[in-house]
Amino acid sequence: MRRALIIANEAYADPQFAALPGAVADADSLREVLENPAIGAFDDVRVLRNRTVHDVGRAVAIFFHNTEPDDLLLLHISAHGLKDAAGDLFFAAADSEHDSHLIRATALSAADIRHEMADSRAKQIVVLLDCCYSGAFARDERARGARDADLTAPFRGRGHVVITSCAGTELSFERDGQGVFTRAVVDGLRTGQADRNGDGIVDTDELHQYVAEKVGEVSSRQRPTLSVFRKEGVIRVAWAGREPPPPPPEEGLDRWRRLVAAVTPRRVARGALPRRVVVPLLAAWALLCASVGYAGPVGAAGVGCFQPPEVRVATSAAGLQPYREVADAFERWSARQHRGCPLARIYLYPAAADDVRAGIGAHWGSSGEPGRRYLRDVGPHPDLWLPESAIDVARLGAAGTGVLDEVDEIAASPVVLGVPQAQVAAGDTVDTARRMGRTWRELFRDAAGATTDTPIAGGRGVVRADPAVSAPARLATYALYGGERGLVSASTARQDVERRVDQALDAGSYPIGDDLAVLCRQRTRATAAPTATAGVGTPAVMLTEQALVRYNQGRPLGVGCPAQQAPPAAERLQAFYPSDSPVLFLTAARLRWPEAVQSPAVRAGASHFVRWLVDEEEGRQALLGVGLRPPGVTATAPVDRANGALFDWPFARVRPLHELVADDQDRVREVYRRAHRPGRVLVALDASGSMRDPSEDRRRSRFEVAVDGVGRSLERVGGRDEFGLRTFSTVAANARPIVPIGPPGAAVTGSLHAAVQRIRPSGDTPLHRTIQQGAAQLRGGSGDPLRALVVVTDGQDTTGRPPPTVAELSGVRLYVLAVGDAACAGSPLDRLAQGSGGDCYDTRADRLDATLDRLFTALWKGAD
Repeated sequence: MRRALIIANEAYADPQFAALPGAVADADSLREVLENPAIGAFDDVRVLRNRTVHDVGRAVAIFFHNTEPDDLLLLHISAHGLKDAAGDLFFAAADSEHDSHLIRATALSAADIRHEMADSRAKQIVVLLDCCYSGAFARDERARGARDADLTAPFRGRGHVVITSCAGTELSFERDGQGVFTRAVVDGLRTGQADRNGDGIVDTDELHQYVAEKVGEVSSRQRPTLSVFRKEGVIRVAWAGREPPPPPPEEGLDRWRRLVAAVTPRRVARGALPRRVVVPLLAAWALLCASVGYAGPVGAAGVGCFQPPEVRVATSAAGLQPYREVADAFERWSARQHRGCPLARIYLYPAAADDVRAGIGAHWGSSGEPGRRYLRDVGPHPDLWLPESAIDVARLGAAGTGVLDEVDEIAASPVVLGVPQAQVAAGDTVDTARRMGRTWRELFRDAAGATTDTPIAGGRGVVRADPAVSAPARLATYALYGGERGLVSASTARQDVERRVDQALDAGSYPIGDDLAVLCRQRTRATAAPTATAGVGTPAVMLTEQALVRYNQGRPLGVGCPAQQAPPAAERLQAFYPSDSPVLFLTAARLRWPEAVQSPAVRAGASHFVRWLVDEEEGRQALLGVGLRPPGVTATAPVDRANGALFDWPFARVRPLHELVADDQDRVREVYRRAHRPGRVLVALDASGSMRDPSEDRRRSRFEVAVDGVGRSLERVGGRDEFGLRTFSTVAANARPIVPIGPPGAAVTGSLHAAVQRIRPSGDTPLHRTIQQGAAQLRGGSGDPLRALVVVTDGQDTTGRPPPTVAELSGVRLYVLAVGDAACAGSPLDRLAQGSGGDCYDTRADRLDATLDRLFTALWKGAD
């Protein structure tokens, strides 16, 4: 469901607030375009005008509470913005009082709105802030901004997009009775001019671009801002609005008037026409329509066709952006074929294959894993599943009975070794080696610098995604582990493969994660490398041909990774096709649910999309356009030498093209688990005063929830792994080691719970000092483990100490779990974590368990 809440305050009881008549005009005009079925198509739009802070706060709480995961929520606020003595942001209501010591008690807190958003199950939330502050600058302008406010900070959260009317140090204006910002929003949606790429929809990125341009034309002192945090896919604000169809030619209208005059008796002109007149009149009208080219309601599809069904599609994180481009092509094609009315709209969201299979097995209810709610934790019922590999669907087995409808193969992509151009040797032997002239093991040794006189000059190692979560990495690893008698032992795999991969990952601070994370780090290193040394010290990458092509094109690599940024020529990856590499096959699995959650129109829309991919030439070309190889299609651009690929693969060689069966993938996972290096993990837990605040369940404090989550995560630790726990605060009693780094014994969990009873969170947050001390502590000990510092905190550093540098964390990966009022987006800690090969996670105290579980799954493989 698409729902909107518009808050507009123009009149205030406190005379210190200037009246803002533009606020009501803003609300009315925005409501009009959002309710229009041809533009916003919102199911429910509620407007609050000049209401008390109690009414507004209650409406906000209800708005964000009554939601489902696939809902789109849009909140618009047009009112005075103000800050209290502590610098916190508030929005004035009709009964708010301007005095600084009364703001907190009488105005709507931005922090409270943020908490409601965090509690909402909706995965797509858009906030539009046209915030005003008192002060008139000209007779026709009223100030609507603050000189020191960061308007987006209180609203950052997963899946949240915030568009503000101005930057934090600027002012936003009202002119001619309407806010300049909101007028641009409404005009962009109403006219469709905000649809920058012409795909028929206005998404949040396009809306911001349009509004920023239009506002800049009116006032150079106002620059709308966009804050996007881990937005997954495209968030559609509206369909592209269209002007009404032009009237029929005047000649046709004259003929129509003459016809009506000839057949309409004067005595019945004021009432219903008799039957003997209506029948010939309708026949004449049909002839007239044909003669003047009138298309009727179908022809006027821009404003008259019914809303197309929305097909929900689950896919992998790596497939999200490419399939979004394919889906856009389908919507444009189907609209052209049906006179402006697309057959379906495609809503894509990322979901791990294990989660989708478990959800299907539980019929997307809560009867699967205890405490699991698939609508909340994974996404809406998928009508279509586009998994990372065909084996993901094959693994369903009996769990898919009654839900899995049809499965179609749509494309393939070989798994290749991408070598930086600077390391590709010259000569004819290189071309032979690239065309299946060498095995995976031979190419791996060449790229690792273990051999001489090879087609790879001065190899600097090989990096790869985690085979536990990446199908392409699993396929390549299977070939590397292969031997005459099957897979090699775990010790041999460690010595010959994993040790060298770990060295390359550590040297370049590559993350332990999926293919997108590894490629994003590769791109960051490539674009930052000096021209003279570009490509020389960069490792090769195991990846699919599709990922290699899109990397060289500079295509987006997922949320948070720079888009449209092609690497320098020396850093461009050249595909080497091993002779023994299995192929990644991609399928489309149609799922059937009861009509209560999947209407026949939605089911038909999913079938139209799949049939377009399989049967229509334009569908197959769309797949080719995102770097895939559809069956029966000769590869052309972008799968060509210009983007590092060889279009004529498999080079006329007679060899079976197949993907690893599930049993083989399970075997390689097990060998990898045992060959994986042990993890040495130190958890630093914030014990400052704010961690005493109650968590979302109100039964435990944030500190208690965090300790419980860490304790449960210890169930994943392996026999060779090491674990330690310390707390930090400016209060000495709360800053001490709880569990020394070492193999966790049976008493560890008991120590954790005892720590809760001994520590009462208090004091401030010496975050930066704690990170430096934790990194130094982790460097101790013997061996070559995976060293990781996991910091759980609900605030920022309060000591004024500068943050550590990436160099100070050398050899240690930093992972930050930000709960409560802490936020990752744009923070120094986020940049530090990414630069160390770690990550920063925005989470909630009551969801720490799931976040820690995912993190420790990556750091600990349970190796014996």
